[in-house]
Amino acid sequence: MIRTSKHTTKFSNTNKINKLNLFITEYRKVSQIFVNYLWKNGYSWKNKDDKTQEFNMKKNQLTLPSMLTSNITKESNIDTFLTGRALKCCLTQVSGLIRAETEKQRKRIHILKKLKNEGISKKKRKRLAKRLKENIPVKPNCNKVNPELNSVCCKFEERSKEFNGFVRLTSITKTKLDIKIPIKFTRHSKRLSKDSSLKTSFLISKDKIDFRWEREVKKRTKGKTIGADQGLKDVLTMSDKQVTPKTDIHGHSLESITDRLVRKKKGSKSFKRTQEHRKNFINWSINNLNFKGVKQVNLEKIWNIGYKSKTSRKLSHWNNTLIRDKVESICESLGVRVKHQSSTYRSQRCSDCGMVRKGNRKGKTYTCSNCGLIIDSDYNASKNHEISLPEIPYTFRNLKLNRNGFFWKETGLFDLEGRSLQSLLPIKT
Repeated sequence: MIRTSKHTTKFSNTNKINKLNLFITEYRKVSQIFVNYLWKNGYSWKNKDDKTQEFNMKKNQLTLPSMLTSNITKESNIDTFLTGRALKCCLTQVSGLIRAETEKQRKRIHILKKLKNEGISKKKRKRLAKRLKENIPVKPNCNKVNPELNSVCCKFEERSKEFNGFVRLTSITKTKLDIKIPIKFTRHSKRLSKDSSLKTSFLISKDKIDFRWEREVKKRTKGKTIGADQGLKDVLTMSDKQVTPKTDIHGHSLESITDRLVRKKKGSKSFKRTQEHRKNFINWSINNLNFKGVKQVNLEKIWNIGYKSKTSRKLSHWNNTLIRDKVESICESLGVRVKHQSSTYRSQRCSDCGMVRKGNRKGKTYTCSNCGLIIDSDYNASKNHEISLPEIPYTFRNLKLNRNGFFWKETGLFDLEGRSLQSLLPIKT
């Protein structure tokens, strides 16, 4: 498990800040030169089997190694005062930027080749081929890149007096520039320093430095599996009857904060403050949950909510990724596994009899037309996430059987008369 702590550079004098700004500006300029060269000319290397591989944007060959050789420095004719050690860090970071930009396109190419090898018709590959042509990777812009330096030119020296230590940047320029930035630990970093070890890589910016801490956490092998459902009125509802607090001590709720966010102008300072308030409220509310005795959390997977459909501005400001990331962060620190599973029909299914019907759920209340169960809809969905149910494919969803209803049980899918719907499922090859 890796955690990050941020530390300000405001305790440094003007001379140190000016030197640091000079280095960061040069680092960004060199990074952009490396990106331009690799994007235009490509890169070739030999793999473990001694076979030559190539990265070439024109040929759609998008595999790039994480470590690049220093030959690029000579070939790109860079005139810089940075040392070879700083350039080495720069090349590694540039490789990461390019790989991140081309990753999705590389996966599309890989899947398309796999479909061709499996003999899938051209008609079925058409959609993926279209996306391949439309989503052309964009060359990374390094104007705001912050240097990521490792132990070859950056280290942390501990002290026990006024400051907790100094981040020392050495061997970064040919003029032997040596910068010592005083660091004061925050409450967060003091907590991390007790049970975590400091990694040897640092992210340097003009106003802060990011430390990375690593701690080994063993996954829990004993305990119960619970389901979790995300929502707007209740941030998170668990199948063990735990629910996040609806309001804080000031009377704010996630819904009221979202309503306020709707009224703000996007990009304004008040909009950003409200976004931060929303994030803080979500973190605070999930921190109130107790994961004792839990070994796995089944969390609903929400993807492209409202895609290609008219959604209210209020719903567009409901950020489920903040909830997901916070749950994953807490579970990772406790050794609890998180399993993401499809949310299809989970909120429409009765957790008691297994009937799926769209009309059963109305707002926060779920009323089953089959067995008469009346229950909170979020709690009902979380109970459905707790159990393991057979997967419902996209072709079955297109039949829209949830309008009249069907039974979705652990043993399979059945119509209202109890007959199996296995014949309606696609045949697995």
